[in-house]
Amino acid sequence: MPNFFSAFASEVFRPIVTLLIPGAIGISTWFIALLWSFPDLKDLVSKNHAEAGLVLLLAMIFAGLVLEDFGARWEKRLDDQANKQTDQLHLSQWYQYLRTAFRADPTGRGYLRALVLRLKFELGTAFAMVSAALGGIWLALVGLGWKAAMVTELVCIAFVMWSLWEACETHQLLAQTRAELLKGIKIVGD
Repeated sequence: MPNFFSAFASEVFRPIVTLLIPGAIGISTWFIALLWSFPDLKDLVSKNHAEAGLVLLLAMIFAGLVLEDFGARWEKRLDDQANKQTDQLHLSQWYQYLRTAFRADPTGRGYLRALVLRLKFELGTAFAMVSAALGGIWLALVGLGWKAAMVTELVCIAFVMWSLWEACETHQLLAQTRAELLKGIKIVGD
């Protein structure tokens, strides 16, 4: 019997990981700074939870889409760099993979999908942390103590560096996995 919820879960999980989480991180410090800077806005939000939540959700989705776009541009840079390092083999294999139709779904395709999701999360998080760090500067200007502001900025910088490093590693692993899937699939009987 097919599991209806497993397909639904992956369709829900992907936008949460690639849009909502990076979007929430990206706007978090800005939202707090807005509430600290404008007491009337803070009062409006506290009296209208549902409406404020909806506006915040839309802002998170919008920010997530913008951050995903920045991530896609960075991924293009990684592709161009890998292509130069492999004498044009990287993009050739990528386009060959895109033109491949598999009769059976190899185990590696699920792994590849997980790697793509991870790459999108890493790149989205890196740019979300840049946004959060910029919002942290505003927080420091409106009253966040210098120690807390410094810790916030250091955490954001550390996450940017870590996320970009992880994205480079994931990008290489994606290329290796695609190259292996292009070699052919072994189908084993019962």
